[in-house]
Amino acid sequence: MTRRIAALATLTAALCLTASCSILTPEPVTLETNAGPTFTGPPGSGKSPEQQAGEAALVKVNEYYTVLARLSADPAANPADLDNVAAGNFLQSTKRDITAHRIEANAGEVKVLKNTITRHNIPIDENGIPTPGTATIEMDVCLARATDVLELGKPILTNTAWPDPAGWRVTADYTLPGTPCNAGLF
Repeated sequence: MTRRIAALATLTAALCLTASCSILTPEPVTLETNAGPTFTGPPGSGKSPEQQAGEAALVKVNEYYTVLARLSADPAANPADLDNVAAGNFLQSTKRDITAHRIEANAGEVKVLKNTITRHNIPIDENGIPTPGTATIEMDVCLARATDVLELGKPILTNTAWPDPAGWRVTADYTLPGTPCNAGLF
């Protein structure tokens, strides 16, 4: 009887090997996809469209302040660098201002220490799925300048290509130089 069980176990193992079965590897799974807009966030993050929009807008506002500081400090830098971070009438007026007022006292590296989204308009349908349209985000940001000055920034970002996360541009900035902020309050 023991020989019979051993032979049956050997035969079963041989059949599994030739049939490529294993108890260690599960069957392949077909992933479901939806035809709606997708985001580039990490898989399984479960972030809402508003969260995804806020994160993408924060990246763009960081780029904006970095470009603005570089252009302010370097007379040889090309104002066209603003084209990737700003848009509309604001872009044109910022280019004029940069050209006219280069090398100001507060020029230099600028970093966003903290930010708060104060208002947003993100097009989504009744199920929370992003829909094409123009999205806007208003922020309060606490900026740190190389001169150890903290100042409050109030940019508005617009994405006319929503839900494309790369479409964000600064379209207004109500930063008043010298307006202090406290990053701890954000």
